[in-house]
Amino acid sequence: MVLSSKDLSYREIMANAVCGRGNKYAQTTYTVRPSHRPSTIGGCWVMNHVYEAELVGDYVEVRGRFDINVWYSYNGNTDTAIAKETVTYTEQIALRDVDDACVRDSREVRVHVLQSPNCLDATLTGNGSEVLVRVEKELGVEVIGQTKLCVVTVDLADKKDLDFFEEESQVEEVEIED
Repeated sequence: MVLSSKDLSYREIMANAVCGRGNKYAQTTYTVRPSHRPSTIGGCWVMNHVYEAELVGDYVEVRGRFDINVWYSYNGNTDTAIAKETVTYTEQIALRDVDDACVRDSREVRVHVLQSPNCLDATLTGNGSEVLVRVEKELGVEVIGQTKLCVVTVDLADKKDLDFFEEESQVEEVEIED
């Protein structure tokens, strides 16, 4: 089948699409101050992670918080306790693959936690009254918004007898005449 340029036209379709994305891995050290002077650390875990995000120029700012729990012994390893510290963070995640044609009023930010905040290690400080906790996390963001897609269409009004939907049809190369 040979199509001429008069058979072809195009349509602009509005669609929601990913208009930008980014991700960031971070390691941060936090200080936890137990109520007793620790002798040893029995364990450390991170929980209750919550966050919110907002688009600021060409990056996404994610603000969040989580709880760090340190299980420790004191009184010469005769008693144990848990120290809990709620910490906050702010991450600025640069965007790549930004579509400038995306309608600004329609944009929405989605955050994906690629690596939940996790304790890498917990150590006593030199004087032994504080615990340094190293936490890792990785966040991914997507900016979703309305954008235009340009789609080439073929006018088949004169070609009603052609069946493009045969079950065993094969794709064939089409020549376009100018």
